[in-house]
Amino acid sequence: MKKLFIDRLIKQIKLKNTSCIVGLDPALERMPDSWKQKQGISQESSIVDCAEAIYQYNLMVLDAIADLVPAVKPQSAYYELFGSAGFVALEKTIMAARDRGLLVILDVKRGDIASTATAYARSYLSSERPRPYEADAITIVPYLGEDCLEPFFKEANKWGKGVFVCVKTSNPGAAIVQEQKIDNRYLYEIIADLIKPASDQSIGKSGYSGIGAVVGATYPEAAYRLRQQLPNSLFLVPGVGAQGGGNEGIKACFNSDGLGAVVSSSRAIMYPHQYGSADSNQETIRQAALDLIAQVQEILNN
Repeated sequence: MKKLFIDRLIKQIKLKNTSCIVGLDPALERMPDSWKQKQGISQESSIVDCAEAIYQYNLMVLDAIADLVPAVKPQSAYYELFGSAGFVALEKTIMAARDRGLLVILDVKRGDIASTATAYARSYLSSERPRPYEADAITIVPYLGEDCLEPFFKEANKWGKGVFVCVKTSNPGAAIVQEQKIDNRYLYEIIADLIKPASDQSIGKSGYSGIGAVVGATYPEAAYRLRQQLPNSLFLVPGVGAQGGGNEGIKACFNSDGLGAVVSSSRAIMYPHQYGSADSNQETIRQAALDLIAQVQEILNN
């Protein structure tokens, strides 16, 4: 079996001296008009041409950030928009990331039971039949219960992969579900209870487990509670950058050793022209990534 995902990730975090990762959410409507014109993309462009364009944009992003961060996180929905051509773009993006030495966390948010969950898990995590869209880790949702989680955990453990369960997400509407109280405990704490046994059984040499949790930076109190509850689980932390996650929420996701979480930003890095830069190109994308890295490092140092 390959070296565990979690140990490979922690090694890369230490080598590159950052826990920041970049989300690859390629949306044509966010890309600069000048760039789309160079690619020949217009309202009349075919799905195939659009899918190729998002792949080409991803290549620009990857070339800008590959030496800076340990991993990337493609969100599958942005590729599924373009049907089979979009899946090809996703496959090529994953292969391009691997060619540049990056780990791939595929944001698919799958969640089902029994044989269907097993099929999803094997689709993205299995190395039995290598395929272009095989990921190092994936995201899943837990609300079908424990038998929704187990097939993903089993497949991840079999191949040394990672799974991030959506426990306390960054979106404002999550509270109406995730902060419901049952016997004076939040639902997100009960979900964390379901993760903990699998997490404790798959701790790598790094001291961390790849059976982790998605914990948004927008809810500091919840992040602190979950960090105490799941001390060895890696947290995938969205809500930074465009979603407005603050310093307190980011810091609450980490342990005292400065590890335990990866901080993900997508839009603010991929499209800096929408956040103050004159343009979005390889140089400004790289600078946006450097700014995020410096921001998170300053938060952890303080």
